[in-house]
Amino acid sequence: MIHLRNTWRAAVALLLAGCLAGGCARTYAGPKVLAAVGAALLVGGGTTWAVGERRNENGTANFGLITTVIGVGAVIGAAGWLAASVSCEEDPDCPRGEECKEIPALPGRVPYKQCMRRPAP
Repeated sequence: MIHLRNTWRAAVALLLAGCLAGGCARTYAGPKVLAAVGAALLVGGGTTWAVGERRNENGTANFGLITTVIGVGAVIGAAGWLAASVSCEEDPDCPRGEECKEIPALPGRVPYKQCMRRPAP
């Protein structure tokens, strides 16, 4: 019975890892992978920390705490990375779906900017 329970837990863990990795197949794969790793560290570290505290094992609890802190840092870093990646895609001066283009001027004159439709990807 215990062997069946451990097999079930391993299968759920592998399924969860597969789902997390599946979210990284499209755009912004780097920040998504970092967030998935951070979330895994957060969950694993939190669980290890709680188990260590419950059993009065200071080494296990400390390892879990450190892993949790690293996971939090990875998730925050992924959020910053994603925000920096997305920030250049929208122009605050133009409506959504348009971008600001510089229109050349005659020599000696100042070029001006105009909102134009974004080319299709």
